[in-house]
Amino acid sequence: MKANILLVMLNAIAYKGFSQKNRNVQEIAGFMTMSLVDSSRIYKPDTPLTDALHYRPLDLDIWYPARQKSSKKLLFKDLFSLFEKRANKYQDNEDYTGIMEEMAQFFVAGLGLEATQAKALLSVETSSYENAPPAVGKWPVIIYMAGFNGMGFENFRILEDLAKNGYFVVSISSIGRYPGDMTNDKLDMMEQVYDAELVIRNLKEFTGFDLEIESLGVLGCSWGGMSAAVLLDRNPLIRAMVSLDGSETHYFGDSEIDDNYLDEIHQAQLMHPEITTCPYLFLESGNKLEAFTPTTEYHYFKKTNAPKSYLRFMNGKHEDFLSIPSLLEVSEQAINTHQMISRSSLLFFNHYLKNEVGFHTFYRQLLKREDITDKPYEVDGENSQRIIFTGEISDAKSDEKLPYVNIGVLNRDLGTVSDTEGAFKLKLDKSYMDDTIRISMIGYKAQVFLIRDLYRQKSNIQVALVEDIPELSEVVITAENLKSKILGNKTDSKFLSTGFFYDQLGAEMGIRINVRKTPTFIDAFNFHISYNRLSAKSFFRLNIYNISEGKPSRNILQKNIVIPIAAKQVGLVTVDLKKYDLVLKNDVIVTLEWVDNEGEPKKGEGIYFSLGLFSRGTYVRNSSQGKMKRHRGFGVGFNMDVRY
Repeated sequence: MKANILLVMLNAIAYKGFSQKNRNVQEIAGFMTMSLVDSSRIYKPDTPLTDALHYRPLDLDIWYPARQKSSKKLLFKDLFSLFEKRANKYQDNEDYTGIMEEMAQFFVAGLGLEATQAKALLSVETSSYENAPPAVGKWPVIIYMAGFNGMGFENFRILEDLAKNGYFVVSISSIGRYPGDMTNDKLDMMEQVYDAELVIRNLKEFTGFDLEIESLGVLGCSWGGMSAAVLLDRNPLIRAMVSLDGSETHYFGDSEIDDNYLDEIHQAQLMHPEITTCPYLFLESGNKLEAFTPTTEYHYFKKTNAPKSYLRFMNGKHEDFLSIPSLLEVSEQAINTHQMISRSSLLFFNHYLKNEVGFHTFYRQLLKREDITDKPYEVDGENSQRIIFTGEISDAKSDEKLPYVNIGVLNRDLGTVSDTEGAFKLKLDKSYMDDTIRISMIGYKAQVFLIRDLYRQKSNIQVALVEDIPELSEVVITAENLKSKILGNKTDSKFLSTGFFYDQLGAEMGIRINVRKTPTFIDAFNFHISYNRLSAKSFFRLNIYNISEGKPSRNILQKNIVIPIAAKQVGLVTVDLKKYDLVLKNDVIVTLEWVDNEGEPKKGEGIYFSLGLFSRGTYVRNSSQGKMKRHRGFGVGFNMDVRY
């Protein structure tokens, strides 16, 4: 169960609960955990029946109405510690002891706060009392489908509030196939669906609770919204569904990785919104289309003909739909958004599971706000058309084919890298016709082309790059002894990581390294691979950029330095750079760029580098010629052995 900068969803928000005066309101939420085993499913393949992980394990977080407090009122760290315990339980090759503290720092830093706030986060009091005596009553059931790699802790404020208002809430963790590393793959997603179905089949076995099994609702969050929609399609007993910015609605064009995964799920016909009759509430964030122009969409809300309601919080961010920006009071906007999300969810379930009034009145009140709309995004996919550009890149003087050339749409996450024979293929949508393609490589002058001009000869494009060799300033080494030092981020964390997915050629990431003395001589570059799911050897290029206005500018290297990584290789990697005579006079940004593979990587594969506290953060470019963005707080574990 890896936590990484591209996969882990940030959770947070200082939340103030709403009270609903009715016969089922409680002042106390009870909390308990339950462990089950699904003997109908193999979890760890090729193991004997006696292996503790042979069959599918399942751990549930349960909130329920309580009649009185127990002796233990839980802190956030009590809920969050379950993530660490289960990370160790669901696999048997790694020790994740200590991950809780690192993950808390990661969440806090991702919200732009000081890492010292992690202690405050872990110390937040919940309203949940462990194993408190259950209240007397008959309770409807809500199944919570947690977000990607998530558990009940991520939205415990909403789950507590539902329990206080008379619901028995069961959180289904997002844990994929063995060894519990969740991906967007259809098979991993279905594991969460099967886990929920096991719970539904066994609701009668929850002794001590009188449950209204015929009053069953499902609440999905982010990627859990996709699982919830599939669960709904397979279980006609479900009478209401709420989606918190769920992935059952997807806008294609931002990430080819996600697009491929989601398209596979859609092609598998796992959801049939056109024929479902279950009432549906979709609450959506307002910033998801700011960074790209979608080519088409799969919009579950638009497709369903069931009773449905929609709210888009135009100033709301995706993380506002989770329960950690409000705990830390990140912003008033985040707090208010989360409160409205919680209130809307509660009243919707009250309406359809308890036949109580209030939802439609509250819904109309929200629509009076200028920052909320009931109009979904409009995506014009009918005019979308893919163009495939192919060609070769060579040296203008020698006519030699050039490998690992960066080709991409300038400042957009649409790019690739030429292969070892200089050939490339780039898929674009016609909507980018007025954009610019940039072609660049270390040691050569970059060339730019209007996509409209290249379209006239979209196949067999021939590009010749001219060598660019700058004048090198002379460096004099004195006879005095030089001091050895390691500059950069020395983390070798096994818990936190960031990396590349299977089809991200041209993507790169790195950190800023401060040069304290001039001149500084580079002896070696080091990095730590915490996890490697690649089934074949891959190749990464080292880039060292000068910095201009806080951003990478010119690459100071004059030739490719390509680092081979074997399939499944993990641990420390050291690259000897002495023979290149590299000298630094100013701060630089050092990155690794994925440029080649032996064979075609499979879906779900990836490679992850250690991540740790680092004040200057991690610089990330998702594709060739895309914008380099900085993620604050945590830095990828790159460093250099130097002398000065």
